[in-house]
Amino acid sequence: MKASILFLLLLLAAPGRSEVRERIYLQTDKQVYLSGEHLWMKLYLTNHQGKPIDLSKVGYVELLNGSQPQIQVKLEISDGLGQGWMELPSRLPSGYYHLIAYTRYMQNEGAEVYFRKTIGIVNTYRTDRSVPTDTSLVSPAPDILPVAEAGVSVRPSAPAYPLRSQGELHIKGLPADLHSLAVSVAGSEFIPVPETTDIVRWSTQIASLPQADWEEKNFIRPEYEGHIIQGRMVDAQTGEPLPAKAWALMGFAGDDIRLFGSEVNEQSSAVTFYTERIGGKRRVGLAAFPNEEGKACRIELQSPFVTHSPLPMPSFAVHPAWEEALVQRSVGVQTLYSFTYDSISRTTPSESCFRWQPDVRYLLDEYTRFAQMQEMFVEFIPYLTFRTENGLRRLSVILRDFSPGHPSLVLLDGIPIPDHTFLYNYDVRRLKRVDVYRDPFYFGGRRFEGIASFTSFRNDHPTLASSTWLRLTDYEGTQLRRSFYAPAYCDGDRSPVPDYRHTLLWAPEVRTNGTSTLTLPFTTSDFTGSFLITVEGLTRDGRPIRATASFTVEGGG
Repeated sequence: MKASILFLLLLLAAPGRSEVRERIYLQTDKQVYLSGEHLWMKLYLTNHQGKPIDLSKVGYVELLNGSQPQIQVKLEISDGLGQGWMELPSRLPSGYYHLIAYTRYMQNEGAEVYFRKTIGIVNTYRTDRSVPTDTSLVSPAPDILPVAEAGVSVRPSAPAYPLRSQGELHIKGLPADLHSLAVSVAGSEFIPVPETTDIVRWSTQIASLPQADWEEKNFIRPEYEGHIIQGRMVDAQTGEPLPAKAWALMGFAGDDIRLFGSEVNEQSSAVTFYTERIGGKRRVGLAAFPNEEGKACRIELQSPFVTHSPLPMPSFAVHPAWEEALVQRSVGVQTLYSFTYDSISRTTPSESCFRWQPDVRYLLDEYTRFAQMQEMFVEFIPYLTFRTENGLRRLSVILRDFSPGHPSLVLLDGIPIPDHTFLYNYDVRRLKRVDVYRDPFYFGGRRFEGIASFTSFRNDHPTLASSTWLRLTDYEGTQLRRSFYAPAYCDGDRSPVPDYRHTLLWAPEVRTNGTSTLTLPFTTSDFTGSFLITVEGLTRDGRPIRATASFTVEGGG
């Protein structure tokens, strides 16, 4: 264990006396969206004084309509920074929404310290005209004045650009102690948002936030290594909570091994899994082993998101004067996603969790196929053997010293299999590969003498179903990284593929390498009008950075 983690554990040992308080700032590419668009966001993790810290590794972000969450995502945090996105469903009604962001650790202090931001969403798919209109309110496009905070300024290389052209942003005055910087270029908004939140306003407000007395609550530890998944142990037959005297394994289905042991509270039914690098939505297998009384158990997972009290929402009315601009933008969104959705939705797989390579790997199509598992072991997999104990089949790995390992860990497509009789009777024709690990491994404090990992052709654990000893369910881990789509154009490019990007640039992690000046390229799209440049960031000592400027895109280029 690293010295920093040991220091952290000592620091958090007395929760009532700890001075570590987390705060979050969430930057978005703009403040008004259409249903169906992507919302891009950048997360900054700081202490209560606004100085960047590296503590929690997961941030929770929710889009709320009143107290009801419409979207919930988990962002992986590294070095106090995270980035992500929301794909706003086309069913979302027009209105103002709250973006809420917090960490598990911040739940000790309560909702008062969570980050909040108001955004507007317009649903242009509605045809029933049930959204109220307000003929008395016309919000003209606001004047966009340059803003420079902490001496940082930004300007475009030209005041106006033609369609599908290349441009540059020139940023000056960057401090040497910069912690992180993010830049966006998006179409200027004509719809008012009642509450605007930028990093400078946030920085001045967090010092006045309350600091709750943690000793009066059940102290919640931070997720300083990875996502913590909690659940409870229940009777497999009745569903009643059981004292967690059993133990459990959690395995994420996939081509690689992502397996985590459990920590149980014998005084209650609580079960906790400490995970890491579990990005994306996956099928997960929860294998519960019988408790001391021999009762069959199963695990019920609990949501890591908090329950919110109703939040007052400002009224929202669509003005008829906005109709032409909204229709144009709506057609652009639908056209863009129809032609480029594969590029827009491309994600980066999460890193491997299990770093060890198998001692022996068998690609079964390279051998004679046998009808039974036992025959396959006898003929060409000498390091696996079935034994009979108390009338039950047990699969054992032959370890490096050629002793039969017991207990051995058995996996099918990453799912732990406690009932080895299931594998004994399994149709071997469904299997693509068998990997054998001939060393001891520890999961959740349990020692396993070797691992036998079976992989099916489609990697979908065929015929495996929930039972008294295994529960299969889907689980959304931390969000996978998604790259911002922006095509590059050469002079005179007339590609037939439409390009109706309303957000022209989203760069959540700009590298400056200590320089005070920076040049960022961008390309315009098929949209005309005014565009807003926003630069936000933090220095290592917590000073906020913000700069804005604007330019126009004109047709006929």
